[in-house]
Amino acid sequence: MCRWKLVLILAICVFTSAEGQMDQVWRYYYPEFAGGASHNLYLRLENNNFVKNNEYFGDQSQGYTMMGYTIQPSLMYYAGANLRIKAGAHIIYYSGMSQFTEVIPTFSIHTKLGDNFDLIMGGLAGDVHHRLLEPIFNPENQYTRPIENGFQFLYDNDRFWFDGWVDWEQFIVVGDDKPEKFTAGFSAEYQFLKGNSNWDISIPGQMIATHLGGQISEYEEPMQSLANLASGVKFSRNTGYGFIQRVGIATYGAWYQDLTEKSGLPFTSGHAIYPVGEIAYKYGEVMLGYWYANNFVAPKGSALFQSISDHNSDYYQQERNMITGKISFSKDFLQQIRFSAMFETYYDIPSSQFEYAYGFNLVFTPNFFLKKVHFD
Repeated sequence: MCRWKLVLILAICVFTSAEGQMDQVWRYYYPEFAGGASHNLYLRLENNNFVKNNEYFGDQSQGYTMMGYTIQPSLMYYAGANLRIKAGAHIIYYSGMSQFTEVIPTFSIHTKLGDNFDLIMGGLAGDVHHRLLEPIFNPENQYTRPIENGFQFLYDNDRFWFDGWVDWEQFIVVGDDKPEKFTAGFSAEYQFLKGNSNWDISIPGQMIATHLGGQISEYEEPMQSLANLASGVKFSRNTGYGFIQRVGIATYGAWYQDLTEKSGLPFTSGHAIYPVGEIAYKYGEVMLGYWYANNFVAPKGSALFQSISDHNSDYYQQERNMITGKISFSKDFLQQIRFSAMFETYYDIPSSQFEYAYGFNLVFTPNFFLKKVHFD
C-alpha cells in the first residue's frame, strides 16, 4: 500500500469518528420480547414506507430506484413468561406495480432460554438487526429479501452480545433441478469498558457464509460455499454534550474465502481494510470511511465494495480504493412512528468516479392489545 493511502487512513482515524455500519434498525423492527405480558394477545402492525434512489454510474453496480411500502399484520401471543408466538403475512408493494410484488407468510416462536439467552425459530430478527458491516451484508437486503427463516440464538449481557443464525433460503426435494440455498452467520461484540466510564472499547467479530448445492438435487452447477469474515477494534466516547452525543473511531479487517474453489472467479481468497469514523448527534449520525480491498467478494454485501460487478460477468477490478461518507437523520413523531432519512456517498479513487444514494422511511410499528388468553 503506497504512502498516501496510509496517510489517508491515519487522517480518517484521527480527525473523524465510527462503528463501520450506521444504526439502521429504524428500517426494520423486530419486536423486543416484552416482560410482564404473559397470556396477552396483540394485533401487531409493522409498516415501512420507503424511497431509496441509487445514483450509481460505475462498473460495480447500476443505478436504480425503489419506492413503495411493506406491511406485516400479525397476531402476537405470549404463552407465559418465556414463550411468544407470532403469525401473519408480510406484503411488499412497489409503486407503479398493478399488484402486490410479494406476499410472504410469516411465523415465529421466540423463547427465553435464560435471562440473557434467546432462541428464535421461524421468522428471525434479521437484516439490520445482525449489525453486520455493509461490505459483507447490504442493508438493502431488507427490501430484496425482507424475511429470513430458520433458527437463531441470541445472547446479550452487560459486556457481550452474540447473534448466531441459519437462514434457509431455498428448500429442495429429490430430483429438483434447483439448488439448496442457505446462509449461516454470526455477529458478536465484546465491550471492555462499562459502568461510569465515558469511554467504550470493544472488539466485534462477524462471519457470514453462503451455500449453494444439495446432494439430492439434479442442479447441474457444482456445489459452492463462500465465506466472509470481519473483525476489528472500536473506540468511542460519550461526550456529555446535548447535540454531539458520541464520537468514535474503528478499524476493520475483512476476508473472503471460496471454501469449495468452484466459484468460477479468477481468485479464491481476498482481503480488505476498512477504517471508519463516526459522530453521533442528536438526530442521527455522520460517518466517513476508507475502503481498500484486494480480490474481495461478498455475496450478501453491497455491490460497490466488490472486486466484481453485480451485472457484468466480464468485469474484474483486483484492487478497490474508495472513500465513503454517510449522514442520517431520524425523528420520532409518536412512540411508534419514526421518520428517517439518509444520504450516502461513494468515491472511487482510481477512476475518480463519484456515486451517491439517498432515501427516507416512515415506519409505523404499533401493538394493539386484544385480550387475555389462558390455556392449559
